[in-house]
Amino acid sequence: MNDSGLDVRDLRVERGERVLFDGLSFQAPPASVVHLQGANGSGKTTLMKTLAGLVTPDAGDIHWRGTRLTRAADFRAELNYIGHQGGLNTELTAFENLEFIATLCAAPRRNSIATALRALNAASFAERPVRYLSAGQRQRVTLARLILFDAPLWMLDEPFTALDHASRALVESIIDAHVDAGGTVLIATHQTFDSRHVIHAVPLAEARP
Repeated sequence: MNDSGLDVRDLRVERGERVLFDGLSFQAPPASVVHLQGANGSGKTTLMKTLAGLVTPDAGDIHWRGTRLTRAADFRAELNYIGHQGGLNTELTAFENLEFIATLCAAPRRNSIATALRALNAASFAERPVRYLSAGQRQRVTLARLILFDAPLWMLDEPFTALDHASRALVESIIDAHVDAGGTVLIATHQTFDSRHVIHAVPLAEARP
């Protein structure tokens, strides 16, 4: 199998009257961390959604492991995409949320839900409805998906939002462990973060008319 990772070629996306990016090309090989950088309005979230198959590009190609993607289902089982809004149902408990997400995710499970919550120091509130959790606790429940599923490609949109220093360091270590194992990580964030791996920057310019 070709294991060249993610290869983005001449990508163009327009939203309304604005061109978010045009001619965007970069690679995210196995065992790498790629940081999507840019101010608000530069298209980081839209780029993530485009790469995840949730937005159709106006031009360009996306290749995964040497194969051009023509639909999101082509690699959904190898993708762990976590958007910046988290997608948690506030009426369900933390545990129930992960149970529901597991029914929708095409990637195979790597660990139990209990193990995933423990790994993010979230076991103590696993049975608590999400509406009673703090923003940082909700984020840890969301990020438990990194431990729950077995997917080589991670796309993380603002993963450090609302995390305290200890939780942030924990997530950084989880990311490093994934890269150690040959995984690929794309991160869109305004924040700086630490990694023992080289962080490859992909700058995005502010969207233009």
